[in-house]
Amino acid sequence: MSRSLNLMLRPVAALLVTAFAAGAWGLTPGVDAPPEPGTPRPLVVPAFEEAKLPNGVRVVVAPRHALPIVSVSLHLRLGAAADTDGHAGLASLTAALRTKGATRNGKALDATQIARQAEALGSTLDSAADWRGSALTMTVATSKLADAAALITDATLHPTLSEAELGRLREQTADALKLSLSDPMALAGLAARRAWWGASVFGGSTTPASLARIQRKDVLAFHQQQLRPELATLVVSGDVTLEQAVALATRQLGAWKGNRMALPEPRNEPAAAVTPATVLVNLPGAGQSGVVVMAPSVAYDAPDRRVAQVAGAVLGGGYSARLNQEVRIKRGLSYGASAGQDFQAVGGLLSAATQTNNATAAQVVELMRGEVVKMGEAAPAAEELDARKATLVGNFGRQIETTGGLSAVAMDLIARGRPLSDAQKHAPEVMAVTAEQVRAYAAGHWTQASLRTVVVGDLSAAGDALKKLDDKALVLDAAQLDLEAPGLAKKP
Repeated sequence: MSRSLNLMLRPVAALLVTAFAAGAWGLTPGVDAPPEPGTPRPLVVPAFEEAKLPNGVRVVVAPRHALPIVSVSLHLRLGAAADTDGHAGLASLTAALRTKGATRNGKALDATQIARQAEALGSTLDSAADWRGSALTMTVATSKLADAAALITDATLHPTLSEAELGRLREQTADALKLSLSDPMALAGLAARRAWWGASVFGGSTTPASLARIQRKDVLAFHQQQLRPELATLVVSGDVTLEQAVALATRQLGAWKGNRMALPEPRNEPAAAVTPATVLVNLPGAGQSGVVVMAPSVAYDAPDRRVAQVAGAVLGGGYSARLNQEVRIKRGLSYGASAGQDFQAVGGLLSAATQTNNATAAQVVELMRGEVVKMGEAAPAAEELDARKATLVGNFGRQIETTGGLSAVAMDLIARGRPLSDAQKHAPEVMAVTAEQVRAYAAGHWTQASLRTVVVGDLSAAGDALKKLDDKALVLDAAQLDLEAPGLAKKP
């Protein structure tokens, strides 16, 4: 094509593109063109209602009558923060075992029979445990609510906790751990938790050694410690009223008697790191390196917790957040980089994480550290801040769209000892955070001196660049790594 003809065609091509984008060709939105934005809908969070039985059992309800569906959970307010030294994983194993067999109507049922009874109700019996508690949950048609609550009650109050099921669960968990301990990203996350929290219970994670120590007597003791009506909450969300839920709780849990023993207290030690600021773990043969850069966050009841959430979202809360922009989109150093936060009563932790080629691990560490510190140097632009706040509110909105999500929100507030009204305040508080608050928060918390870094990968393939990042770094072979030790290194 001649140069003169090319110049003549350019305006025509530009006109065609403009006409196409403007819909001049009669394109139908949502069919052969992107759908037009709809009118934003206000986020409506159902108000939680509650009551208490004479024996101390709390009843919490989130009514939503649009569909004949209900989620029912029995939450026990004692979790992994009550694990004793050397027995990390005890709370999780105990919670999981409650789904593996129970006595119902005087008959002992095994795991298969329990699963079939849940299936007959059109559901599954789900178990979940975290630092602050555990729960058994089912989602069923409203007509099946009473049967589901009865199954959950029997599994919680009368589990068999058999030796055989404990052995199977230990083996399954150990197999999963083998995979995690050979994965550089998973291993970096586990090591980072211990490196930050040190000897605190929040630095613990289940290990093959802790699994081997957990015996049935430990499970039975934890079960009895946790099984107190004063620690229990029946949470029901969906097509139900508070009166119906109280009547249900009275039938299933009203006769449950407490005891005069002092209520158990979870451990709550603050972070007490004893490792250097940088930890490098050599995993020979690893194809890539897992990188975690940590910074301090705040307690979950701190006045600026919403500012902390928004700051974390700007840094690493989505595809277009800063970490992913810099690490993946602009430089192609990873398939994705993000940041998450762990809020505890004694403080919090921000973890920025990604996986990259061994040879680029040092570059990624410097890049991620720089992005964390840069957050305190200038306030985010309005467009950037609005996008991240919309993501936080949107994620919360999607969660409460389901009855199970509503129950999860209620149980999180219960476990943290927060008012249930926090659910209604969540979105307005997030949207009220300003750009200057984000900058000031980051400047006060995310300084270069406050950062800690863990890298797990093939150090020989990474070269000398990693070690040059910090001449005081702790360098370990993976075979020397001890996730139960505050200092991460096995004793000689």
